[in-house]
Amino acid sequence: MSAEQVAEPVNPLRIEATWQWLCQAVDHMGRPGPGLSFPLAPSSADGPGPAHCSVLAVPPIAQSAHIARDFTRTTLVDRTTQERVEDVAVTVSELLSNALRYGRAADGEAELQPALWLAYWERWSCAVCAVTDESDLIPVAMQADELAESGRGLQVVSVLSDAWGWNPRAAGGKLVWALFRL
Repeated sequence: MSAEQVAEPVNPLRIEATWQWLCQAVDHMGRPGPGLSFPLAPSSADGPGPAHCSVLAVPPIAQSAHIARDFTRTTLVDRTTQERVEDVAVTVSELLSNALRYGRAADGEAELQPALWLAYWERWSCAVCAVTDESDLIPVAMQADELAESGRGLQVVSVLSDAWGWNPRAAGGKLVWALFRL
C-alpha cells in the first residue's frame, strides 16, 4: 500500500488528530530514559488520544533496529494482520535508521538517543509510529541511484504507510511519523 495509492482516502482530520496528539505527548513527556519502555494512558476516552501508546528509548547501538522491530511486533500483536504489523516494523526500522544516521543536533554535543513512539486508535483502526531525534534538518525523500546501497528509507516509508510527515519539537529536534490503517 502506498501513501499515494490509497484505495479510499484517509480522513485528513483523523490523520491530523493522531499525529498532533502524538507530537503533544512527545513534547509533554520529554525524552524517556535509555532502554525504557512504558505505556502512556490517554487522558480521555472521547478525546483525540489513542487507545494505547507505548514509548521505547532506543540506544544508539547496532541492534537498535532489531530492538525497535521486536517492540513494534509485540505492541501491535493481535491488532491487525501479520503483514500490516511487518509494514509498521519495517517503517519503524527505516525511521530509526534515519534518526541514528542524521539525527544529531547541529552542535553535535548532545548524546544521540532517539525514541520510538507507537500509538494505536481502536475507534479509527489506525496506528501511528514516530521517531524523535535532536536534529532540526527536514527529512526529504531522495531518488537514490539504482545501485546505491542506501538512500531509499523515506521511499520505503511512503510505500508502506498511508501517510507520513514530520513536525518540529518544542525544545528542538523533530518527530518523524507514519500513519497506518489497521
